[in-house]
Amino acid sequence: MTFALRQGLLCLLLLWLPVSWAVERGWLRSPENDHASVRLRADTSAQGETRLLIDVRLENGWKTYWRSPGEGGVAPSITWQGEMPEVEWFWPTPARFDVANITTQGYHERVTFPLNIRGKAPDRVDGVLTLSTCSNVCLLTDYPFSLTPTQQNAGFAHDYAQAMGRIPLAHGLTRMLNAEARDGELIIEAQRSEGWSSPALFLDSVDDADFAKPLIQVEGEKLHARVPVHDSWGEGAPNLRGKSLTLVLVDNGVAQESQLIVGDAPTSDNAGSSLWQVVLMALLGGFILNLMPCVLPVLGMKLGSILLVEEKSRQQVRRQFLASVCGILASFMALALLMTVLRLSHQALGWGIQFQNPWFIGVMMLVMLAFSASLFGLFEFRLPSSMTTRLATYGGNGLSGHFWQGAFATLLATPCSAPFLGTAVAVALTASLPILWGLFLALGIGMSLPWLLVALRPGLALRLPRPGRWMNIVRRLLGLMMLGSALWLASLLVTHLGFTRQNALKETIHWQPLSEQAITDALVQHKRVFIDVTADWCITCKVNKYNVLNTVDVQEALKQPDVVALRGDWTLPSDDITAFLKSRGQVAVPYNQIYGPGLPEGQALPTLLTREGLLKTLAKAKGVTP
Repeated sequence: MTFALRQGLLCLLLLWLPVSWAVERGWLRSPENDHASVRLRADTSAQGETRLLIDVRLENGWKTYWRSPGEGGVAPSITWQGEMPEVEWFWPTPARFDVANITTQGYHERVTFPLNIRGKAPDRVDGVLTLSTCSNVCLLTDYPFSLTPTQQNAGFAHDYAQAMGRIPLAHGLTRMLNAEARDGELIIEAQRSEGWSSPALFLDSVDDADFAKPLIQVEGEKLHARVPVHDSWGEGAPNLRGKSLTLVLVDNGVAQESQLIVGDAPTSDNAGSSLWQVVLMALLGGFILNLMPCVLPVLGMKLGSILLVEEKSRQQVRRQFLASVCGILASFMALALLMTVLRLSHQALGWGIQFQNPWFIGVMMLVMLAFSASLFGLFEFRLPSSMTTRLATYGGNGLSGHFWQGAFATLLATPCSAPFLGTAVAVALTASLPILWGLFLALGIGMSLPWLLVALRPGLALRLPRPGRWMNIVRRLLGLMMLGSALWLASLLVTHLGFTRQNALKETIHWQPLSEQAITDALVQHKRVFIDVTADWCITCKVNKYNVLNTVDVQEALKQPDVVALRGDWTLPSDDITAFLKSRGQVAVPYNQIYGPGLPEGQALPTLLTREGLLKTLAKAKGVTP
């Protein structure tokens, strides 16, 4: 009877939940969460305090959170049982996770939290550790524990010292650190004598403020970080001026934790100069659009219209080109109005998004075919005599046609994300509405500069050769350019009609779908990540593809075992890709970015890729593999 009673008590003891979790020398696992294991240890060898270690092991693809999780997640916590003296919890330097346009701060794989119990601790330390672990889903798990602090061996002292070595220092990284706020934005500036390699910034929560992913720029010793700020409802931005802010700044394994009082960011000097820089980028980006292949057919059409005028006069040429300038500016203002409506209706914003609409592509294709047929002499546009007379006498020799030439040039320019253009458009679509309209006006003026030059100096157009047979050859060439544009537009309809596209050049890279989770998974496995966001209607994307991405050395580099190639196709509307671009302050394609152990925060590449630049950044991302 006694034997049977003992066996029954033993079975009950094994079924008791906390004991059933005890595996691998004190590692605890919950039957409700088999993706995490925890272990708690206590030591009294330090005089006047009890030291604790909380070890957490996570399966691949799972994470837990820092004391300030960010826009999602729950920080680990302990509910103590009985009376406890003051407990100090130390937090190792976290990592950043970006999923579905939500940024969080935490840990993956393994993490150890050191704790200090000040004063005399009870003989037994009891409590419940609550741990949030997330992958595609999130689990909130309780781990009841009961510890008897003892004099541990040297192994505990070693583990504790190692864990404290991962806690950010109070100084030693920066020689200047400053935090300032303006509406909707936090500005962090820092200086480091050794310069910056791969900096990262982590922010503690402040009142009702949520911080998005910092946008970090480095110039030598100087670091400048812009952090978008909004309230917990994702609406208005709280006032951070005068608030106390705790942040952790990291670079090359050195972490520093600092407390700052947020000042008031100036709105005249620094902000004004940066705005003027963006305006200059907008002017230059608009000007370069004239040199892009997508605008050449319309420039050819404009040239043809001049060549077909037999009796040219300075006033006539000036009026024609000014009419085209008005068409360009009117189109950019129409685009600004469209972006304003989309923003106010909380719809997607992006440069060239109208090429995601098959009806727009179809109309533009028919227009290009009509002009091509006209240049080949298949038919001519003839208006009623009364309308022709009216156009000839009102506004100066049919200026409406030249106006629409400028308008068409603008519409065809939108798939091109030329150098400097992407930065200007990104600022315009995320800034206030007055700045949006101002920058779109600057883009229009920039694109109009060559047309304005001819308007101011009509002699440039009048120096063209006299009409002759050669004009028929030019007309055929212009017709071919128009036909090529029409065929290109027709190719864009293939995707909308559901047909399979065939690549002219076979790619040997195994492209995987782009997602924030795919980036996180690759970084957890200490792999490098190459991101290519593209679209069929993006001319610059095609240039990058054929000049850089399809070259043999780049293809071989992207096929390495430790490289994950992710591609996002924005040819058709995609909320996920729009959110991905927006989270990085981008609104246009192409967009390329590289992550890796050496670039945990990622590095964006220039709009126009180069083989040398891509391979150099990819090598830098390799870092030191653990």
